[in-house]
Amino acid sequence: MTPRTTPDTEPVFELVEQDEIGYETTHVDAFMARAREARDGGAPLTAEEVRQARFATVNGGYATDEVDDELDRLEEELAAAERQAFVAERGDEDWAADLEERVAELVARADRAPAERFRRPSRADAVSYDVDQVDALVDRLRVTLAGAEDSTDPDAEGGLTADDVRRAAFSEAEGAAGYEEGQVDAYLDAAVDVLLRRA
Repeated sequence: MTPRTTPDTEPVFELVEQDEIGYETTHVDAFMARAREARDGGAPLTAEEVRQARFATVNGGYATDEVDDELDRLEEELAAAERQAFVAERGDEDWAADLEERVAELVARADRAPAERFRRPSRADAVSYDVDQVDALVDRLRVTLAGAEDSTDPDAEGGLTADDVRRAAFSEAEGAAGYEEGQVDAYLDAAVDVLLRRA
C-alpha cells in the first residue's frame, strides 16, 4: 500500500492497490477536515454523525480498516465529551436515568419473540438480513445490557463491546425471509451509542 496524508497531514491513511477497493479519498478527506474544524471550535460534530458517516468505495482508495479505526476513535472521543457536557449541565443522576431509559428500550425489543423482533420488507425482491444471525446478536446484546442473570436465554454468550456491534455483519436474505435492513441498522446504532455511554 502507498502512504498518503490528508490535508494538514492528519490523520494518515494508506492507499490500497489499484485492483483493491478502498474509500474515496476526497470524501474521507472532507469529513476529516470537518472533524478538525469542529475540534478547533468550528461547527460542532456529534458522535452520532461520525457513526453515520458513509463513504463511496473506489479502486485504489484509502484502506477501509484504517479509516474505520479512526472513525471509531473519533466517535469514542466525541461520546466522552458529550457525556462530560451532559453531566456538567444536568448532573450524574440525569445521565444515569437517561442511560437506563435507553437500555430499557433496547432490552424491550430484544425481549420480543425470536423471528419477530424487526419488520420484514414489504417488497419481495428487497435485500434483507438473515433472521437467525440478527437474533443471535440481539440475544448476546441483551445479556450484555441486562446481565446474564436477567437473560431470557441463559445459554446466550454476552460481553459485547461497541466495536463488536459496529463490525457485525449478516448474510443476505430476500424479502420477507429476512429482517428489514434499515430497522436493524437503526437498532444497532442505538446499541453502539448505549455501549459507548456505559464505557
